[in-house]
Amino acid sequence: MLKKILLNKWTKKLAGRMTIFGQYHRLIRPNQVNLMYFDEKIGPDKQPNVGDLLSKVTFDYLMKYKGINSLKARRTTRITFIGSVIQFLTADAVVYGSGFLFEYVAEPFAKKKLKLDVRAVRGPLTRGKLQEIGYDVPMVYGDPAILLPIFYAPPVVVDRKDFLVIPHWKTVDKYVKMGYPVLSPLTADWKNFINEIASAKLIISSSLHGVIIAEAYGVPAILLDEVEKDNLFKYKDYFMSTGRKEFTKVKTVEEGLATAIPALPDLEKMKSDLLNAFPEDIFR
Repeated sequence: MLKKILLNKWTKKLAGRMTIFGQYHRLIRPNQVNLMYFDEKIGPDKQPNVGDLLSKVTFDYLMKYKGINSLKARRTTRITFIGSVIQFLTADAVVYGSGFLFEYVAEPFAKKKLKLDVRAVRGPLTRGKLQEIGYDVPMVYGDPAILLPIFYAPPVVVDRKDFLVIPHWKTVDKYVKMGYPVLSPLTADWKNFINEIASAKLIISSSLHGVIIAEAYGVPAILLDEVEKDNLFKYKDYFMSTGRKEFTKVKTVEEGLATAIPALPDLEKMKSDLLNAFPEDIFR
């Protein structure tokens, strides 16, 4: 029994080092920059989470923007981009704009004793947790999804929807049955996801990337407080990165529609800082 337990632990550790987030069909490529992101297809229709998908989309666009045409690196390198993925790392990595999912995952993550080359984090809460466990973290904030308007412009819509609801993927049907205009966060068509958001006057979203993309494209957003494990860490992390300690959150769509539309943050300096922090030096 002990031998079997030790073998399972060794196999799991090896898989963590040799694959991207334990997915055996996604092997780490030696002497290349390996983007660490999830690509599972979930939900009844087996679609990707658009936030995870946008990690690769934004990474590819930034590569072109910076004139980098090869993933070759001086050494095998892992990098995190969009999303709450730091705690899932199992090997040394570069961190660019990522965050922790919850505050309590930082302590077990510290036990992995990984080397992190942190260039930017999603927000000050992630920065604080990384500093608490001994990492050097620059004061450079921003989810890389805020850079999407640099690369993609949605069609101009004259007759915009009054509002659009982006619920957690598990509750999409609930809001559809209630008769609200709904946009699912599970989709492979990321351009349409952005187009739909840009065609609305207001976004009411429990998806963090529903909020981030809305604000990046100049659409006011209200957080629908129907979030994973009732934990607002990643949302606070983003809002605080824009200088907002307080932000609008509601329990129902009706409450959101009755609430004053929040002001949009100025993301220009954050975008500039994030672009300047892109780790061009890790590429050969």
